[in-house]
Amino acid sequence: MVTTIPKSMAAGDNACVYADLRWPAMTGIGRVMEAMVKHAPPSIQIVDLQLRGKIGSPLAPIALSRALSRHDAPGIFWNPGFIPPLASRVPSIVTVHDLTHLHYYDRARKFYYDAVFRPLYRACAAVVCVSNYTRDEFLEWSGVPEERVHVVYNGVDPAFAADQSKAELPFPYVLYPGNHRSYKNLDRLIRSYSRSSLLRAGVKLALTGQPDERLIRLASTCGASDGLHFLGRIPDGQMPSLYRGAEAIIFISLYEGFGIPILEAFATGTPVMTSTVSAMPEVAGDAALLVDPTSEEQIAAGLDRIVADSGLRLRLTSAGERRLQQFSWSASAKQFWSIVEQVRGDQAAEGLRSGRSCDRI
Repeated sequence: MVTTIPKSMAAGDNACVYADLRWPAMTGIGRVMEAMVKHAPPSIQIVDLQLRGKIGSPLAPIALSRALSRHDAPGIFWNPGFIPPLASRVPSIVTVHDLTHLHYYDRARKFYYDAVFRPLYRACAAVVCVSNYTRDEFLEWSGVPEERVHVVYNGVDPAFAADQSKAELPFPYVLYPGNHRSYKNLDRLIRSYSRSSLLRAGVKLALTGQPDERLIRLASTCGASDGLHFLGRIPDGQMPSLYRGAEAIIFISLYEGFGIPILEAFATGTPVMTSTVSAMPEVAGDAALLVDPTSEEQIAAGLDRIVADSGLRLRLTSAGERRLQQFSWSASAKQFWSIVEQVRGDQAAEGLRSGRSCDRI
């Protein structure tokens, strides 16, 4: 629950955490935000800055600074997304999920990250990354000292394990759960699917999201039109049964800072095929079939194996159940809030060294 604290409240034994809580629930950032808020300890009081406007606006750091300036109680700023404030009188903690904008967006976006975000990250008291892969990439790019950059893994919604129902589609299917951005590698997935035996066996390729005319044309060109099925927008509550009803989860992205669908597949006991690149092998461990996402031959062969090889499917399902035990939102939140407390302690120690009163830190 988000609590609004009167401006006059002193820090006392509670840590006041100002946060930008606008992130949509169905996004990866939104899931992290909800989990950290849900599992916040009693000593943490979260203040929603109640910002308006577009989250990813180039002016977002300025908007954050203005919102923070309206609060005079001591505390810490946390953004569950990737945006730091332009300036802040309180220490800032930012969660970085990936560096997609440096790889798959236009030059202007990359320039903005280099010129604006990089120095702002260097001013943060702590940066939290969602995988070791993301941390390593962030350290190389940002120049932030290693001791200020932490790794806190994502978890998975307990509903994926609790919901034992299966979606009853009128055909067998393999499922891609995600958006249709270019780095999700859907072009190669469709071409590989057309080369596999699944199309002839009547196993459809189901994609979340609305019908995409470009992908429909590609499937037609490949002779895979009959096998491609768009599911539309699926409410969160229906996703577990959709996973569980699939023959396999196919997540062969070219780039991920983490890859939550891998954990969601583990939680539903559904075999998963994912990529050998970026953070996906780190998350999957030995519990997924890994393929080179640039090789249509490997992807097509992987599609055939993960549906037809019963021994492989059993091994992956068992390994996924074990692997999932290393990821939980409660454990991740405990680790995250300990970082917040560490920053708070450093802040108090600095206040003592500078001769300021602790209750005004």
